[in-house]
Amino acid sequence: MIVRGVVSLVSGEAPDTSWAGIAITGASIVVMPWLARAKRRAGLEMNSRLVVADADETRQCAWLSVSTFIGLAAFAAFGWTWPDPAAGFVIAAFAIMEGREAWEGELVESDDDDD
Repeated sequence: MIVRGVVSLVSGEAPDTSWAGIAITGASIVVMPWLARAKRRAGLEMNSRLVVADADETRQCAWLSVSTFIGLAAFAAFGWTWPDPAAGFVIAAFAIMEGREAWEGELVESDDDDD
């Protein structure tokens, strides 16, 4: 993903965009934070660390939607090609961070929690 982003950035490759994609991404910017709050509230009420962790993931999804939306909207409105690969770099960094957390088992409940 990073190599492809660098190539797109250097070459000025136009992203694939559609008004429907921009609208759906924009809607997710509105819906995802609301959903994250609802999940967090439910997770706290159920005393479930996994549901609270899922709420955090949903909140992060909203931020990813913001970066994607900026890239798509900037191209559609101004013809700028660089925000799209820049958004890809944000997504790649997020994926690396989340992968590292999953690898280290940060989101896994320990057996001691069942007592």
